[in-house]
Amino acid sequence: MTDDWFTEPGSSGFEHRYKVRAIPFKKETAFQRIEIVDTLEFGRMLVLNGAVQTSEKDEFIYHEMIVHVPLLSHTKPRRILIIGGGDGGALRRVLEHPVEDIVLVELDEEVVKACRKFLPSINGDAFLDKRVKIIFDDGAKFVGNSREKFDVLIVDSTDPIGPAKALFTEGFYRAAHNILSKNGICVTQSGSPTFQMEELRKVYNGLKQVFPTVRVYLAFVPTYPGVLWSFTIASKKWDPAAVPPEKVKERLISSNISTRYYTPEIHTACFILPKFIQGILEEDTFFETAL
Repeated sequence: MTDDWFTEPGSSGFEHRYKVRAIPFKKETAFQRIEIVDTLEFGRMLVLNGAVQTSEKDEFIYHEMIVHVPLLSHTKPRRILIIGGGDGGALRRVLEHPVEDIVLVELDEEVVKACRKFLPSINGDAFLDKRVKIIFDDGAKFVGNSREKFDVLIVDSTDPIGPAKALFTEGFYRAAHNILSKNGICVTQSGSPTFQMEELRKVYNGLKQVFPTVRVYLAFVPTYPGVLWSFTIASKKWDPAAVPPEKVKERLISSNISTRYYTPEIHTACFILPKFIQGILEEDTFFETAL
């Protein structure tokens, strides 16, 4: 943070800069540095250890895509587990579906407290819903020890740094497979295809060792490094990329879900990958060499 600008490095040769109006909240916890930064262009942002997690202006893109794609690929999701997601944006979208109960496991209680107070436009009343159980714990350990079964697992985590590293391992993916019901679906954010190619490749290959169907899909999130962002979804039964747009539309209407980014057509199109991303997943390094 310099003068009235906040700078987030995207890589060694690239950065995002935001004009800052105020910093209404800042706290160092046992796990990380939490800041709520009020910016001129994107409104309030949640920033953890200097990295933007979400903003009021574009949060709907990320949260709609990490939630609606897996839940509308499942025929009847009832029990949902969210790992991370302390800002409440994903939780809010899950609650738009006819689910029965949701468990949210967040490592740092202070993140939830800060977001409930300073980012209500993102989480609304989601944390107060009777269907929601909030647990403050290490997400990887929770999944590894849980004997419960869930229909959909959403890993809404930070990048694989510190405690979050465990959420990007084959061991975690095997534990995730074990707690999912027979038709279960798991989704995780898998980083920037431009700046985090190795992360994306490892997530994809790690999930392929465990699940029969694994797909990568994309969305454009302006505040994330490179803007183009990836998600990786793994399924025990259904192929999320094969759900017809008509079926997606039918499910949206039946649940009375209104969206700003996600559409039935985007559900299909987001799985169509540019050639360089196909190369990343096939461990072809031509794009990295070109850079």
